[in-house]
Amino acid sequence: MEIDEREDGDVLGDMTRDAAKVLVPLALLIFAPVVLLLAAFGGLPEATRTTAVSSLLADIPADQLEAMKQESRRTGIPWQVFAAIAKVESDFGRNMATSSAGAVGYGQFLPGTWAIYGNGGDPYDFRDVIPAMGRLLLANGAPADLSRAIYAYNHLSSYVDKVLAYAAGYGYVHAVSLPARAVQLARSSIGVPYAEGTEAFDSAGLVIWIYGQLGLHVPSTAQLQFDWAVSIEAAQLQTGDLVFYRDLAAIESIAHVGVYTDGGTVVMASAVGGFVQEVPLSDHQWSPLFAGAGRPPYWEVPV
Repeated sequence: MEIDEREDGDVLGDMTRDAAKVLVPLALLIFAPVVLLLAAFGGLPEATRTTAVSSLLADIPADQLEAMKQESRRTGIPWQVFAAIAKVESDFGRNMATSSAGAVGYGQFLPGTWAIYGNGGDPYDFRDVIPAMGRLLLANGAPADLSRAIYAYNHLSSYVDKVLAYAAGYGYVHAVSLPARAVQLARSSIGVPYAEGTEAFDSAGLVIWIYGQLGLHVPSTAQLQFDWAVSIEAAQLQTGDLVFYRDLAAIESIAHVGVYTDGGTVVMASAVGGFVQEVPLSDHQWSPLFAGAGRPPYWEVPV
């Protein structure tokens, strides 16, 4: 009986070793591409890693952010829109001086407008003002027509652009916002030759042209654009963000840049002798050279 048990153990041991011979290479085959992809996009997530986008969100006081999210649930209007209006109007209550037009408080309501939407509340208290913003926006077409509703808040097209730009900075990209329009411009240039000049683009020149059309001053090289853009993680990429690539010959320098689209692709002026094209973010040629991502500070476009 003891001999039989030892033999069974030897058989099981042989089976385990045989299985390992098959499973270990199979595991490497399956997981190696995943590890390589993670490496291409900056490695495994780090809990302690912070980005400038996080600091943008940190600018919103926590109690105000919660009130905005509550109003968003009530109205269906993205909370980022409430945050953007609060940022533009009073910097989240940090500057509630009466305007030259007589607008007052946290949301810079004119007294007559506050009388309609304020429900008898305090125009200097965000707890009263954020719901009043919701009532005004709903009365003017939100959430279905956000741009019209925001225009009703302040009758300037540039004001609508500014609010939607901040909202995009906080993570909500509206169809008529500056980053969405940037992607439209990027796609309109597909097929243009890669070169320097007024009727051709290198990669940095394409970004300069796109965001210059939208009123943003953009630095002249991919490296300077990398330094200028608000740093984000690859997982935070959204429409209109920039994707940066290293120089294969000088791996520490940024040599190339493209515009990220809503379809998970990048529009870029690809290479000398080539054309502006749209490629997958995971493109086998470009993803190994991935250096980082950034958000153009389009909220800096003046009203």
